[in-house]
Amino acid sequence: MARLILMFNNQAVKEYPLMKESITIGRNEGNVITVDNLAVSGYHARIDVVGKEHILTDLQSTNGTFVNDKKVVSHKLVHGDNIIIGKHRILFVGEGKTLKVATPENKIDMDKTMMLDTAKQKELLAKQPGVQVAAAATQKTGMVSFIGHADMGEIELSKKLTKIGKAETSEIKLTGFFMPATAATISKRPSGYVITSMEGKLKVNGKIIKESLQLNEFDNIEIGKYKFQFYYKGAEK
Repeated sequence: MARLILMFNNQAVKEYPLMKESITIGRNEGNVITVDNLAVSGYHARIDVVGKEHILTDLQSTNGTFVNDKKVVSHKLVHGDNIIIGKHRILFVGEGKTLKVATPENKIDMDKTMMLDTAKQKELLAKQPGVQVAAAATQKTGMVSFIGHADMGEIELSKKLTKIGKAETSEIKLTGFFMPATAATISKRPSGYVITSMEGKLKVNGKIIKESLQLNEFDNIEIGKYKFQFYYKGAEK
């Protein structure tokens, strides 16, 4: 079973086996992993178990979520990934894998989100390509419309994470002998929508996508025999 190791000052605080389909990380006590630190948002990030994959999603946190010093909005975790949330690190340990870490207990008692202003945070942000301040505008709601499958109609992408595949838990359920349980996911972000390939071949505008891609309005998505178009609610198709 895959697991997470919460670290502070290079020492292990606690280990969390990934037993649930979805877990959240943040300062509020309602999270599976609670991090009492001013730099951590109430609900900072989430990890979803999708088939054999583990998808990390930033939940529009104040200070952002980083993996291996790179700021991410959605990321497919691999063994040894170093997740940075506020002043804490979380190590991702893959199923059947091991990592050696120190194990003293640590605890910080804080209760309010503040803007993280440390040399490390500035250093991480400086490395990010095209970093810019998010506009304070209401995000439009994305939609997908199936092409050639009129019976499936249009689907609103209202959730922060939409799963696509033949699994019963998929928000967009597709059929077919070779269709994976989860072929792809679409993450709703402040900057728009990001589609991530999970298993099998995902194409956007005829190009195979192996990892993640920011969707643009009227992009054509293809998974197996299914084709559909992405657009924003209210837009003229």
